[in-house]
Amino acid sequence: MDKYLIISADSHAGGLAEDYREYVDPAMRSLYDDWVGDTETQQQRRANHTGQAIYGEEALQDFEQLEEVAEGGRDGAFDSERRLKEQDNDGVVAEVIFPGGGGDTISPFNAGLMTYQYEEDPAVWLAGCRAYNRWLADFCSLTPGRRAGVGLITVDDMNVTVQEVKDIHKMGLFGGILLPTGVGDNVLNDLPHYNNPHYEPLWDICEELQMPVHTHSGWTPNFGNYPGSLGVFLYEVPLRAHRPFWMLIWAGVFERHPNLKFVMTEQGSTWIPSTLQKLDYHYELPMFSQLRRTLPLKPSEYYQRQCFVGASFLRPSDSDARYEIGVDKLMWGSDYPHMEGTWPHTVESLRESLGHVPTEEVHLIVGKTAAEVYNFDLEALRPIAESVGPEVRALVTD
Repeated sequence: MDKYLIISADSHAGGLAEDYREYVDPAMRSLYDDWVGDTETQQQRRANHTGQAIYGEEALQDFEQLEEVAEGGRDGAFDSERRLKEQDNDGVVAEVIFPGGGGDTISPFNAGLMTYQYEEDPAVWLAGCRAYNRWLADFCSLTPGRRAGVGLITVDDMNVTVQEVKDIHKMGLFGGILLPTGVGDNVLNDLPHYNNPHYEPLWDICEELQMPVHTHSGWTPNFGNYPGSLGVFLYEVPLRAHRPFWMLIWAGVFERHPNLKFVMTEQGSTWIPSTLQKLDYHYELPMFSQLRRTLPLKPSEYYQRQCFVGASFLRPSDSDARYEIGVDKLMWGSDYPHMEGTWPHTVESLRESLGHVPTEEVHLIVGKTAAEVYNFDLEALRPIAESVGPEVRALVTD
């Protein structure tokens, strides 16, 4: 092909409040109606998440003045036809969809990327996850072969969790599942860290059904509405998403489940080489020989065998470190329709970050690896790429 086949490994979608009611379990609809109507509490919960507003007013104004945004392009977060138009215009033929569409969209009972961010009955979190998954399955079905939805789960009761993963798989959400980040040291719940045997049934079923397991940035403890809180949040939010990676390594999860795929999305990528070096250093020290008794491979070898990176906000520094990270590990993501993403200027962004990279390696990063991880049908997508994908020469810089 003389055009790139582009798959975004990180996009977001969510319905409007009125979209979800039919997807909420009937016994929970009255509670859902009350929750939707209580906008003051919802706003307070959002404020309590980070302590300070994430986006500056100037940046928001600049983004909203973009022609594509002003004309309603972000409506693709919930409008399938509009989304298809925006993705085609941006050169993207397929995408992996996470929750959190932004704008006017919601996640039922806020059971989204930040599940467990405030105190709530586990049954309510579960109802929210189920409603979102049902909505997402229908949303993905509107464009067969072009959307891989990532399902939401709760992790309170592993019997329930295993059944949820089975249901997500039956719905056709082959993007896999998203681990809630706020467990372990969240004062709002007593859930254990991911190295705990509590989660073994989850790893079993995800490996059996070939469902990739994801972490995605989005949660930290609330640092309060104080000077510097936003800076602390921005620095620590990727670290909270990184943590399950080394927990699963040291707990032997990758050793016991060699076919489990683990994907770290929207949390940077240049941290990986130094982290692997440090993990291997501890693994190889004679004084820590006990680490090697149950782990025959080095941490970096488990990473090479089973882990991938959803590389949103790909920068030249990321692509420059591609051999240390793994060219076949990086999967570009647009983060559509979020302000911090590459839409509606994906081609320009790709030229800046990958214009100096050999063409075959670019093919891997922008599409081929994601197709393998999420089982996209490349033959079915190629005619679409021939129509909307950017020409190879359009991404080349001197």
